[in-house]
Amino acid sequence: MTQTARNQVSTATSERVVTCYTILDQLMTACGFTDYTDGMYEGQPDRSYADAQRRQAEVLLDRAGVQSGSALLDVGCGNGRLLRTAQDRGARATGLTVSPTQVLGGRAQQLDVRLLDYKHVGRTLDGLFDAVIANGSLEHFAKPEEALVGADGDVYRGMFEMAHRVLRPGAEGTFVTTAIHFRQRPDPRVMMGAEGGFPAGSDAFHWSRLNRSFGGWYPSPGQLERCADGLFELVHEEDGTEDYLRTSDEWVRGAWRSFRSPRALVVATRMVPLMMQEREQTLDLFRCLLMSESWNWQFRGNPSPTVLLRQTWKRRANS
Repeated sequence: MTQTARNQVSTATSERVVTCYTILDQLMTACGFTDYTDGMYEGQPDRSYADAQRRQAEVLLDRAGVQSGSALLDVGCGNGRLLRTAQDRGARATGLTVSPTQVLGGRAQQLDVRLLDYKHVGRTLDGLFDAVIANGSLEHFAKPEEALVGADGDVYRGMFEMAHRVLRPGAEGTFVTTAIHFRQRPDPRVMMGAEGGFPAGSDAFHWSRLNRSFGGWYPSPGQLERCADGLFELVHEEDGTEDYLRTSDEWVRGAWRSFRSPRALVVATRMVPLMMQEREQTLDLFRCLLMSESWNWQFRGNPSPTVLLRQTWKRRANS
């Protein structure tokens, strides 16, 4: 990428992402959901949503090698599910988030949650952790604007460099990621466009609606391996697309159930200030999740437009 292109790229997290989680933290919790990542069903259709969420936390921590005495950095910690589970194992767990509401919620649970973009992690955290996890947060690290000028790879490279820095010298050094990937990378300009300019229900319509609602950009299969070169080696990969579709379908069913139950009053009460403060994005999220179901669309079909990959990385020796 040329220096001119680099100068056009902002390293700050999109304000759209921050606003997205401010809204979700109000509306999703009102519907009874406190986590926004895939559960792990492992081919068991009778497994409950709650059990699938618990199972995913345990498996990710197992793959990261988190146990009593371990130190974990959770990048994009959400509402603290992994942090709580890690602490239950006797680990020291620190979470980073760009959402002020998640910081308040985490600290109310006596969790170590910090309002900090991973791109701005300073040297004070270098060498303090045995493992790093980015569970569902990686999709927000790059933006279509960065992909348009070829800078998305730089963003992912920076992520691996940060993870490498904060891992303890001499430790095995494990980095676990779960991230949506494009199967076929769309034109970034499509995601940056207004969905009203595309035929309803078309791929371009859904991509645009997803970006307007959530912000962010996805890596393509193989891209993270290239960006990790020399720092980490991919040692395990698992396709969790079906699990994410099942999880997302449960969110939709749960939301509609809430609207027809006493929870509806709680949802309505929380929507009023959101509509006053963030009307456009609140409506975008509502339409994306519950009307066009663009979020679920990306996991449907054979093949689906995206794939959810759970990946385990080991720090390269002598790197």
